[in-house]
Amino acid sequence: MRNRSYKHIGKEVSRAVRRAVRSGNFEELGRAVDDGVRQFTDYGNEIFEDLKQAVRRPPYPYPQNTKPVGTPPKGSGDFGPPVYSGFRSRMPGSISGLVCSIVGASLGIPFLIADIAVFIVGATGSIALSHFIAAASVLVSFTAASFGLMGYGIALRRRARRFARYRDAMGGAVFCSIDKLSDIAGETPERTKKDLKKMISSGACPQGHFDRDETCFMVNDETYNEFLQAEREYAARMEEARAEEEKKQADPKETELLTAIEEGNGYLRQIRAVNDALPGEIISVKLDKLENVTARIFDCVRQHPEKLPDIRRFMRYYMPTTLKLVKAYEEFETQPVQGENITKAKQEIERALDTVNVAFANLLDSLFADEALDISADISTLETMLKQEGLTGNDFEKTSGSKLS
Repeated sequence: MRNRSYKHIGKEVSRAVRRAVRSGNFEELGRAVDDGVRQFTDYGNEIFEDLKQAVRRPPYPYPQNTKPVGTPPKGSGDFGPPVYSGFRSRMPGSISGLVCSIVGASLGIPFLIADIAVFIVGATGSIALSHFIAAASVLVSFTAASFGLMGYGIALRRRARRFARYRDAMGGAVFCSIDKLSDIAGETPERTKKDLKKMISSGACPQGHFDRDETCFMVNDETYNEFLQAEREYAARMEEARAEEEKKQADPKETELLTAIEEGNGYLRQIRAVNDALPGEIISVKLDKLENVTARIFDCVRQHPEKLPDIRRFMRYYMPTTLKLVKAYEEFETQPVQGENITKAKQEIERALDTVNVAFANLLDSLFADEALDISADISTLETMLKQEGLTGNDFEKTSGSKLS
């Protein structure tokens, strides 16, 4: 069968039609049609086996120690098509569609010839109407099924080519927007989404995922999980921001405190960035002290919001001016030539930072003045009560001595 032409099958069907029309016996026609379908099925299976063998055979080898132009990406092997992350190297439907098209056309053409023969015989009035209807119904159904198979194969081939365009458009990327992917592939966004869903269900891209709004396509589970994690973190940040905004609106004093803390943290970040950039050890020690005392001031105010008015001047003038001096020192330090003026300016800033550190430390100490006063009062009260109860050391000795006498 492999070396025989399938065209003789159509002739046999046509001869069976003419014999059935003349004799009125359609059993022979049925047997001829069944035999023809079986032979075409065997022929299609042989074609399919030949195609599979051709696919499995390696391509013509290149000379040793050489590689073709356009070497595939790493992991593709020395030969063959590139391996795309998340995609099958061969799209489903490329081979099966070809087989269906060949088998459908091979069956459909002989059956179409037989149909024409039947209609010609029927038009001449050589057979009874009932015989004509029976023959036509059998052959037309087989013809429709054959061409339907051919159309299905063509559709599979076209879909496989679209799948390959999407895969090539993605390249090595693990995600892409639907609009961009459809534009590169030359398809509409709706068609692209439909095809991508089919690629997932058919195994062409088994780990493919869409985002919630189906505006982005991801080719593997790892990328999709990272996307979900980022989405959850974003939602948490938005919820936190919303809660903070509601809190600000509900309590103006809390809003003022949060604004001051946020502004103070901004100053600290800038000072820390300059400190990290400067190589000098002396200036680094001074900036470390500045960071430490400033952070403690903001922590104190965070724990005791009622002390916020005590640092207004600190926030409005001292911190901005100090930051200005620190940035000026950084600019001087980056100059390629350290002249007398630059050196003098740097020394003055270093002395100023010493003064600032002492002043900020005193400010921090003053913030705890009320607490220190309360502690002193508590200690005095405790000592007085202990003395009244005769529980202190000296009073206890006097009381014991008087009893002994």
